[in-house]
Amino acid sequence: MKVNPFYLLLFTLVYIQVARGQEENHLFLFDGQFQRTNPSVLGLKQESYLGLLIDSQWLGIKDAPKQQSIFYDSYKDTQNLNLGGVIRNRSRFGEQNIQLLLQSSYPLQLRAETFIHLGFQLVGDFFSSEYNYLRSVDGVVNDPLFQQQRRFIPNVGIGFTLIRNNFWVQAAVPRLLDQYLIKKSPTIFLRNKLHFFGGIGTELKTNQDTYTIKLGGYVYNLAYDELTVQLKGTLGLRIGEVLFGMNSAKNMGIGFQLNQRNFLSLGYFFQFPYLSSTELNKTNHSLSLLFNLSPKNIN
Repeated sequence: MKVNPFYLLLFTLVYIQVARGQEENHLFLFDGQFQRTNPSVLGLKQESYLGLLIDSQWLGIKDAPKQQSIFYDSYKDTQNLNLGGVIRNRSRFGEQNIQLLLQSSYPLQLRAETFIHLGFQLVGDFFSSEYNYLRSVDGVVNDPLFQQQRRFIPNVGIGFTLIRNNFWVQAAVPRLLDQYLIKKSPTIFLRNKLHFFGGIGTELKTNQDTYTIKLGGYVYNLAYDELTVQLKGTLGLRIGEVLFGMNSAKNMGIGFQLNQRNFLSLGYFFQFPYLSSTELNKTNHSLSLLFNLSPKNIN
């Protein structure tokens, strides 16, 4: 029996990394989540849209991580350059990060069935930590580690997405300058490391009038996360999509996106650890609202 090398690669990546992740790492299931990690995804859907994404982690824990994102993709088939952007606010106990991304992608046709999107983004991050919240646990009132911090960090990122028939490959470095700007002046909430995001995927041959199946695998190292490997599966139906994912941080999630061809698409997914060494409720709820600003695409 001949084994598809794509499935073999996915299995190998997950098997190697299954014990290396941390439970905090989250899953990427919605389209809007991928936009901030790789600007080259702009224009892939051949539609203009405005989206809102809300994430809430660890429900029931005071000041647990929360995230709100607004993302925009402007597509016109008469132009080669796609423009977009993301505004993202993340709060985590005594820390807050407000991120602004101005993005663009440039599609190129390499062969009859081969395309590549080249992406670029300008990044500005405002970080803050609250001294009144981050008190020293050892009774020292003026702990220098927990002094109030305010910092704005400019940045740039690049990425690409290569598509051939029903297969695609993507990779991005969304924060190229972190190691240069943070190395000499580290903070409590920033790590001096290279952020990256990569993935491969395919759409299986099915009866597209009834349903479609997409499979993808990703490797990423972002923000607070450690190196993480993720698998994602999408079952496309006439009323929308059913989403499933799991990663090497022992997290899994399931969700849906409805009415994707209409003006408003509603999405939700629930994430939870399938193996946990603590009784802490490390669940995550994500809600997505996607407004289609383009006429219906019959393709």
